[in-house]
Amino acid sequence: MTYTAKDWDERYREGRGMPDEPSALLVQNQTLLPMRGRALDLAMGSGRNALYLASLGFQVTGVDASSVAVALCREKAASLGLVVEAIVGDLEDYRLPKDEYDLILDFHYLQRSLAGPIVRALRQGGVLFFETFTIDQLQFDYGPKDPAFLLRPGELRELFAGLETVLYFEGVIAGDRGPKAVAQLIGRRKT
Repeated sequence: MTYTAKDWDERYREGRGMPDEPSALLVQNQTLLPMRGRALDLAMGSGRNALYLASLGFQVTGVDASSVAVALCREKAASLGLVVEAIVGDLEDYRLPKDEYDLILDFHYLQRSLAGPIVRALRQGGVLFFETFTIDQLQFDYGPKDPAFLLRPGELRELFAGLETVLYFEGVIAGDRGPKAVAQLIGRRKT
């Protein structure tokens, strides 16, 4: 099943399965973040990771197809006194500028055609944090069920072969809703 922006709007209105805490991958590897700079959070949802980066002093842009999620991010940012440029945008059509970001995040959004544009959008030395589900997620009762939205073994590393791999993991980890099968990559654009 492919979710539309309206489907995501409904999920965000109901608050179904939407964690507030930043990603464990991001928090546990904070020392691998650039010291400061411009950050882009793709498919940011209600902004849990974008807000975390803003609290660390990054100039953050977040993009999501759900206008409800973007509004939630804007409200949270205002209440916390943080600045996040939150944009409603369909990533199928969104154009990433070249050499613009010191840091890009992509959590639980798989659009294979974005791999090249993501690499080109990083500045030299820029860092990518990427985590999404693998085909092994089918054994669990949540997450995508369409194999088109699940990574094959080793695929994430292949998609970002142009980056220097800083960290790579593929397997099952604890998640907010139970175990989840993921691939994680932290990569750096070569200088």
